[in-house]
Amino acid sequence: MNRSTDLRALITLTIASLLAACAAIANAGPLSRGAITSIESLQAFSRQSIDADNPYVELSGPAQCDVKVVQLTYESIGLKGERQILSAALYVPEHCPGRFPLLAQAHGTQTEKQRLTTQVWPASPAITFFAARGYLVVATDYLGLGKSTFSFHPYLHADSEASAIIDSIRAAKTAARKLQIPVNDQVMLFGYSQGGHAAMAAQREIERKHRTEINLVASAPMAGPYHLTQIFLGSWFGSTAGQENTLASELFAYTVVSYNRVYGTLYTQPQQLFAEPYAGKIEELFSGSLSILDIHGQKQLPPGHQLSALRNPRFTAEFLLDEKQPLRVALKKNDLLDWAPTTPTLLCGSHQDAIVDFQSSYAAQAAFRMRGVEVPVVDVADEAPATADGTAHHNEYQHLCFAKARAQLFDPMVRDAALAREHSTNRRASK
Repeated sequence: MNRSTDLRALITLTIASLLAACAAIANAGPLSRGAITSIESLQAFSRQSIDADNPYVELSGPAQCDVKVVQLTYESIGLKGERQILSAALYVPEHCPGRFPLLAQAHGTQTEKQRLTTQVWPASPAITFFAARGYLVVATDYLGLGKSTFSFHPYLHADSEASAIIDSIRAAKTAARKLQIPVNDQVMLFGYSQGGHAAMAAQREIERKHRTEINLVASAPMAGPYHLTQIFLGSWFGSTAGQENTLASELFAYTVVSYNRVYGTLYTQPQQLFAEPYAGKIEELFSGSLSILDIHGQKQLPPGHQLSALRNPRFTAEFLLDEKQPLRVALKKNDLLDWAPTTPTLLCGSHQDAIVDFQSSYAAQAAFRMRGVEVPVVDVADEAPATADGTAHHNEYQHLCFAKARAQLFDPMVRDAALAREHSTNRRASK
């Protein structure tokens, strides 16, 4: 082959590569946040199976609907606004009368990357308290979790929590049309623990930027760390609500590793912040292969009452004395006290919670009141067994808050909307 032939072949190959690249870009198309890329029905639960497995049926009430579990994947964004594919579960009420409100669920802390919100059982609280009682629930897998291929989950990062939830609401609305699910125009939010933080972050973003698109009528963030700076300072020595915070080391480490991945400002080497023998393995622990309970159960980190052993002493001194210390700055960026809700909102939790300090709920209430908005705080501590410890108050009695949110906020909204529709129908019929 002569030089001329070689040149023509190279030009042809280059043109072909460029055309292929252009075709790939064209096929990708413009980003359409919330656009569905797949819908898959996975399993269904009968009312009988839901009630049979539900230990809190007297509190939730018996199931009024069968529930189908549907897997959604949809377009969303990453930390820099780049295209990402995220996943969510849709818990669909069946064989009961609609029209259903859309209730977006924000889940609690999850370190296991491939865990999906579709991996549920009949007695899952979002099913027993909501989907089986006539709510169409969309449960979001945050950025970096579920089917997301993003390299990590930005834990307690308010902006990405909000974008994932808002786009899952858009996807759920589209899925409802495609699957012919009878829905009304009401959208509601709830979440517990990290989910409380995520739900409040999504509410703030919706109220600031998406009011005309999303008819948000109610929100119930529960047991969330809304004032992260206060949370970290208050539980610095591994104690919350006067008891040992059994997950203090895991939650501290997860937050620090996440914020360093998001902002890149906390450390260049883990040893600058973490003490040995933990520093050398800390990032691998939170690479997404283990659940937080696995990490805790394997005693990979010091127990909560020895939280100080996890940290580099120099870092400890800087954090406590300097408001401009990088972790303090990152926490403040993700506090949720710089606004006040215009949507009816209810905060719930327990003052005996030893995992997430309930003072964070009162801090949010005070911040909202300062801006002229009164938000009720419901304390369910007295409804838990007297023998329950602080860990149980967080992990095992969240159903008490679900019942309060539904009875005091969500159900009245649904009833009022139904009465308004009936009144409107009757008025048109009388003309």
